[in-house]
Amino acid sequence: MKNCRKKNQRGFTLTEVLTVLGITIIITLITYDIFLVSQQSFKKGDAALEITQNGRIFLDRLTRELRQTPEIATSLPPAKTTQGFPPAAEIMFADGHDVPDIQYLRYFLNNGMVKRQRLVYYFATEPGVYVHWNARDAFGQLPQSSVLEERDIAEYVNQIKFYGAGVTYMEIWLTKGLSTAHFYTGVWGRNTRL
Repeated sequence: MKNCRKKNQRGFTLTEVLTVLGITIIITLITYDIFLVSQQSFKKGDAALEITQNGRIFLDRLTRELRQTPEIATSLPPAKTTQGFPPAAEIMFADGHDVPDIQYLRYFLNNGMVKRQRLVYYFATEPGVYVHWNARDAFGQLPQSSVLEERDIAEYVNQIKFYGAGVTYMEIWLTKGLSTAHFYTGVWGRNTRL
């Protein structure tokens, strides 16, 4: 009886094993390729979302603060293409929120990172009394400055431009990996003296 079973049992032929193995390898390669494409799409979408978020946060914050400022200290050209007067790469303006002293906010680009500084100006003879950035002492000297606070506001920033008279225009370019973004907006100051 044992001999009968061995005759009726059959295994897989070499051709069948190679065919199944080949089909399995093809399905695995196709699945892996789909996985790679989806990962690349996710990374690209994530990078685009991140730079969009960075640009939006930066412009929202700066717009809100510029609307409240009574004075923009940075000299800005009236237009982006003013001959011999290129747009500014940074901006400084008086803090228009309820602060007890005269304070200024400065936004600037440093190694792909937008930084925000809170500054005060004073004369060496009276370091506790804050003055306007362009004040002069009895000898005609400009005040010294001190940074009270510095924060990182946005990253992946390549370039910033500020210009405009009456309306302050801002442009920002961001890049992360292969994703790039360009934002443009204008702000009319509610409290700005012209």
